Amino acid sequence: MTRLQLRRTHRTAGRLAALGLAMLLALPATGGRAEPRTLEVDLSHTSVHWAIGHGGFSKVVGTFRKIDSVSVTFDPEDVSNSSVSAVVDAASLDSNHYYRDNYTRSAVFLDVINHPTISFKSTAIEKTGENTGRMTGDLTLRGVTKPVTFEVRFNGTGPHLSGRYHIDGFEARATINRKDFGIDAFSPWVGDEVEIMIQLEGIHSRS
Repeated sequence: MTRLQLRRTHRTAGRLAALGLAMLLALPATGGRAEPRTLEVDLSHTSVHWAIGHGGFSKVVGTFRKIDSVSVTFDPEDVSNSSVSAVVDAASLDSNHYYRDNYTRSAVFLDVINHPTISFKSTAIEKTGENTGRMTGDLTLRGVTKPVTFEVRFNGTGPHLSGRYHIDGFEARATINRKDFGIDAFSPWVGDEVEIMIQLEGIHSRS
């Protein structure tokens, strides 16, 4: 190789190196992605409701008045990185009827003395639409654990009226069969399917 060819080779290598460096600098930084946010759940705007058929004539609708704990991690950029876990007080069941609620707490139905809590822990979350998703997890009711899938809607994010923090809002719905959890009293007069509806607001510091 002549000296002229050698100089041209070095000059070309130098240009390629400069081009490669420029391309690397143009790439987005891998560490720039926002971390999933851990929400501080606002229990004053979070609720767990249920509904069950009554003889085919109507539905008895109720709620659980006490949520023992709830933890939510939300990644709006990749919802598969999100997670949810919650525990409710089974005895806090309230259908606005004192005697019926006490009977539902008994061993015939929820057996709250032996199984004082109902818990849920997500195992997978996927996006199904612009503001919708599907959350699968393990529901433990009356000592029995079964997989349950919730259809989830992300209601939106934005600043609180006070301007001191931001809110993420969600709604989740699922239908379970109570017989799967060993609760079969008075079937079919009392419906087998139980509808579950959850409303949740989580507080965070950024939009």
